[in-house]
Formats: sequence, structure tokens, C-alpha cells
Amino acid sequence: MALDWALRNDGSCQLPAEDGKSSPKPTPSACASANSYCVNATQRHGYLCHCSKGYGGNPYIEGGCITTFVAVVLACFAGVLLQRREHRKNFSKNGGDLLQEAGINTFTKGDLEKITNSYKKKIGQGHFGQVYEGTIKGTQRVAVKRPHEKGLKGAAVPVEEFRNEIIFQFRISHENLVRLVGCCLETDVPILVFEYISRGNLQEVLHGSAGGKPPCPLSLTERLDIAIGSAKALAHMHSHGEHNHVHGDVKPANILLDGDLKPKVSDFGSSKLLSVNSYARHVAADGTYIDPVYYKTGRFTVKSDVYSFGVVLLELVTRRMARHGDNILTLDFKNSCKAHGNGREMYDPEIISSDDDTESQCYMECLDMVSALAIRCLNGDDAEERPTMGEVVVELEQAKSIANREAHAMRQAEK
Repeated sequence: MALDWALRNDGSCQLPAEDGKSSPKPTPSACASANSYCVNATQRHGYLCHCSKGYGGNPYIEGGCITTFVAVVLACFAGVLLQRREHRKNFSKNGGDLLQEAGINTFTKGDLEKITNSYKKKIGQGHFGQVYEGTIKGTQRVAVKRPHEKGLKGAAVPVEEFRNEIIFQFRISHENLVRLVGCCLETDVPILVFEYISRGNLQEVLHGSAGGKPPCPLSLTERLDIAIGSAKALAHMHSHGEHNHVHGDVKPANILLDGDLKPKVSDFGSSKLLSVNSYARHVAADGTYIDPVYYKTGRFTVKSDVYSFGVVLLELVTRRMARHGDNILTLDFKNSCKAHGNGREMYDPEIISSDDDTESQCYMECLDMVSALAIRCLNGDDAEERPTMGEVVVELEQAKSIANREAHAMRQAEK
């Protein structure tokens, strides 16, 4: 259905225009804008108003016809105002005012565009989103975690809980924890900015990367140092703050390594930090590392982190993935222990083969201690029977010192 209408009370256009269709405005005229003209209606008596060439807008009101350039500028200005309003709305919704009062570094979306060079270099991708490399003031390298726009599935995290988690992470300090530099709260789901760790993650070092990068050689001492440093970070998390702070996603991919293979635990509290308001809290993104007790109780605790760390320990001593096809490392290792009394047949040959028989024997005993500790961490029946992360640190340090001491003593005895 087509609508055909015209202004009738003011008559018609008085004089024909050059094209025979349009003319100057009649008097009186409904074409109120200075930059307008009238067109005689073709189907009936009356006329219509149009803006003159090079102008646009509403010809029926004074000043309604403006140049196209001005119209574009006004449209852009309106868009900027709407965008700023949306940014401010998100900033307030995400608790920005209180976080700034608490001394938290906050970045605007424009800041992050500059820091990441328009998100040019992606250095990682995970369940929560993508990670981009950036530089603050040309000197400080950072990793910018940009979450998926649609959020996560599950129960929403209240703003207060999100705010407390941000403050906790910003203030907590440990040499084996990735430091939170700041955040951007102008987006629906906050963007997080962390310190940059150069070497990559333990997953890539142990098993290689999807891009074809091969695994890296790792001595037993290096593996123990990685395990000890990571355990110290988790123990520090669990023992600081008014409430028990749970990592929720302990796995090799979340243990970053610097140039000296010093471990830095990352993604601590990401389930809260990327799940504010209408977005979901997600516990342990990788099901291979999830505490089986969680499925029974629906509660994720510090002992759930201990379970996940037990899987990481097995990966360190065997250099096998937690899950490869139908093979599940925890089940295979437990079955090997039942069949042979230990899991020695699954140890990584790289760290037990040596020209020095004495050294190999010490390394084997050390690996037995670490694997026995891992089995205790993996207690699936009673989570409370698992050791604390503080106890894990002590036992790992004992294993390392015993291996070093016995190897040294045996060499001295052979001289």
C-alpha cells in the first residue's frame, strides 16, 4: 500500500520551476526552512516540501534543512554522546567509582586501543576470551585479556563480589603470581590488564603448541622448581584475605613461565572477574582437571585446587597430557600403581635416563615421592584427606633436597 499526501490549505506552488515540476514556495507556505522548495503534487491539488540540493533534514520546520556535512557531523556527535553514555553506564554497573576510590588502575576503551595498537597482536586464546600483547607508555609490556562479548554460562556474580575480587587481586603480591595491572570497566564485560610473561605456558613447554612448536627440554630440577613455585602461589592465595580464595582453573595452560622458567600462576579468579552482573560464573573451564567431589556437592573449594594441582604434578613427572584421546592420565597412572606398586613405567624417560647410575637412582626415588604426593592430592573420595597447598610445598621441597643430597652423598662415597 502506497501513501500519497499533499498540503492543500496553502494552495499550490505559484510559479513553475525550470524542470516544470518544482517552484518557489507559495505564500503562505508550509515549507518553513530557508533552504527548501515546494513540489506540486502530481495526483491531486496541493504541494510537498523538499530540502534544497546539498541540504537535508526537515523542510517543514525553521532551520530544518541543513547542509549534508553538518548533518553528518551532528550524527557523529550524537553517536559519540550515546557511546559515552553507554561507557559511563557500564563503568558504574561494574563498580568503577568504588574501584577508583580503592586505588585500582582503570583504563578507557581508547587507552586499550592505543596500548594494544588496535588489538593487533593476539598472543593467546582460552575459554574466557582472547589475550593481546600491549605496551603502556612504550615501556611496560602487558597482556590484555578481552573476554567474549556474550559472557559465560552459569550463575551471575554480583557486582560487590566482582569488585572485592578485583581489589584482592590488585593488592595481593607474590613472586609466583601474575600481577593484575588494572582493568577497563567501560565494556559490558570488563577487560583485564595483566603483566606480560615472556616464555609462554607450561602446557606448551611440556607438550608443544597447536602451531607446531615442539616441547622444550626440562630437567627434573627445573620441573621441581616449577611445581614448587606454582604450589607456593596457590598456598599464598588460599591463605590471604577474609575468605578462602579459590583459583578454580589450575592447569598447565594457566602456569606461565618467564625467560628463566620461573612459574607465574595466572587466571586466578577469572570466573569472577569475567562474570560480573548478567554474566556467568564458570568453575574450572577444563573438565579434565575438575575435582570429582565438585560434581557431588556443587561446591568448589581450596581442596579442589589441590586436586587439579595433582593432575599437573602427574603431567610434570610423565610428560603426558591429562587427556589424550580416550586415555586419561589420572586413571592410567593409578592403574599402573595398582599393577606394579608404583608408576615408574610412566615416568618421562628424559628425566630418569642418565649415564650416572647413582643420579638415576636418586631421581627415581624423588619421582616416587612426587607421584605419591600427586596420588594423595587426587583423593576422589574425601577431599579433606588431601593435603593443603602449604603441605604440598613442604613435601616438594623435601623431595628436591633429598634428591640433591643423596646424589651428592653417593658421588662422594664413590670417590
